[in-house]
Amino acid sequence: MAEKNLYDTEHFNRRSLTYENSLDQLLWFNRLQRRALRMVEKGFTPRVVLDVGCGTGRLLRKAKVCWPKAQFIGVDPAEGMIENARRLMPDAKFCVGQAESLPLPDASVDLVFSTVSFNFWQDQEKGLGEIRRVLQVGGRLFLVDVWPPFGLSRFIRRFEVNNPDVLRETFRRMRFQLRDQRIWWTFWLVVTVGDRRS
Repeated sequence: MAEKNLYDTEHFNRRSLTYENSLDQLLWFNRLQRRALRMVEKGFTPRVVLDVGCGTGRLLRKAKVCWPKAQFIGVDPAEGMIENARRLMPDAKFCVGQAESLPLPDASVDLVFSTVSFNFWQDQEKGLGEIRRVLQVGGRLFLVDVWPPFGLSRFIRRFEVNNPDVLRETFRRMRFQLRDQRIWWTFWLVVTVGDRRS
């Protein structure tokens, strides 16, 4: 498992120079991130927004348009991504780190996003436990990741953790109250939303 994570980090460090303007960012991520932000209910105004697996900070830059007074924090294991994120959004806080050990105090965030990074985490349950730790009571998590159609996830093993049934059970086990779950077949994605209730 550690070897996989090291490889992914090195891969994303190499991609960091072209990542921001890559076709997948411009055509796919832009649309899914806008859609994820639209899912946040009107009237829910976060003070601190965290993006786990933030890449170059594209989602946080969009979130700032929605909530200009909020504080924005991005965490990503790839140093190259964080360097670019700091350059593109200097008024936000960006940290090199992993979901399994977030460099943030307890109950310091009230809205968390993770878009298409969950399948790269070394330990999904530990990462969700860390997100729960840094969320305030009443805080919300939007987890968006790839869910291949037609049973293809059986052949692409890294996406097995994204099975909607497994995600619901994992959220329950990690003491998130499941708020919503949707499959966006247009994007081959599953969106799971949970609240920290206690």
